[in-house]
Amino acid sequence: MSEGGALKGHMARALRQVRRYLAAVDAVVEVVDARAPFTSRSPQLREMVGDRLHLLVLSRGDLAEPETTQAWREWLRARGLETLVGEGAADPRLVTRLRRRLARAPAAFKPRVIIVGLPNVGKSTLLNSLAGRRRARVGAQPGVTRGRQWVDLGDFWLLDTPGVLPPRLGGTRRLVLGALGLVGPELAGPEEVAAFLLERLGDRPAFRAALARWGIAGPGVGGPAGDAGGGDPGRPGGRTAAGAAQRGPALASGGPAEQGSDGQGGRGAAAAGSGPGGMDPGAASLLRAAASRHQAEVQGLLEDLARHRGLLGPGGEPDVHRAAAVLVAAFRTGELGRFSLEQPGMVEGSAP
Repeated sequence: MSEGGALKGHMARALRQVRRYLAAVDAVVEVVDARAPFTSRSPQLREMVGDRLHLLVLSRGDLAEPETTQAWREWLRARGLETLVGEGAADPRLVTRLRRRLARAPAAFKPRVIIVGLPNVGKSTLLNSLAGRRRARVGAQPGVTRGRQWVDLGDFWLLDTPGVLPPRLGGTRRLVLGALGLVGPELAGPEEVAAFLLERLGDRPAFRAALARWGIAGPGVGGPAGDAGGGDPGRPGGRTAAGAAQRGPALASGGPAEQGSDGQGGRGAAAAGSGPGGMDPGAASLLRAAASRHQAEVQGLLEDLARHRGLLGPGGEPDVHRAAAVLVAAFRTGELGRFSLEQPGMVEGSAP
């Protein structure tokens, strides 16, 4: 079986398991990443939850832009979803609020609860924080299939196994999830994720300032290759922080105008000329040229980062792969600052 076929088979099995778990619960806690609350959800879950209580936990809220997170909460609330925000899945305030809300979940007897979400989004951390020392497994309860383990938390039962939901990878979803660490490098490698981050966040002053602290300038539309642009005079087209202010406006950062068919900030098939009627050859040529310039600029920025961090390979050549991994890791941990990857306006009209 091919790697792609094996992955699809694994996803199908995970969905079947979640369906079986849902048949035994009264409430569902879905964990998503606050930096991308739309993309880090599983679209299959909405139809499976039915009329059960459905709470959406926006984890890692301390890594997202507060105003964007609030906009997401309002967008989701308007569509009937109840949200809670935590500074990481182990946030004690989040755990307290969640326990109180789950104790009031509609149920014939004591509510039974499951925690679900994409891989690596923080499900197990939240489960452990909720259960605390009481995560001593108890036997299967009446009416529940043998082998399922439950933790008695006083006001509700918590299933001691989080439900793993498969991600949807179309359009730029793969790169968003790669930036968040929710899919592995075999699906979204560090170099393409770094390029995505530089494009998506490149026009934000805070992001450019963060890169400047590393000694490099954020992406921008520079002058001709022979123009140092105020950068390193020893290198044509230098991209050091000193020259950032002398260059033109930033690259587009994945706003609504760039929406792909998946509701994200990607360039879908139509943008590449494969939609109905195709694209004017001249426009397609310009698009390819712009993409080539962007690729070259990203390569140069990563080379600058590699030199600045001493990430050099044989012969002193900058190790772009390691530099990309450093940039992606810094985004994931918040070292670069608090940045959200999507806003409600980018997915308007899509189902929550």
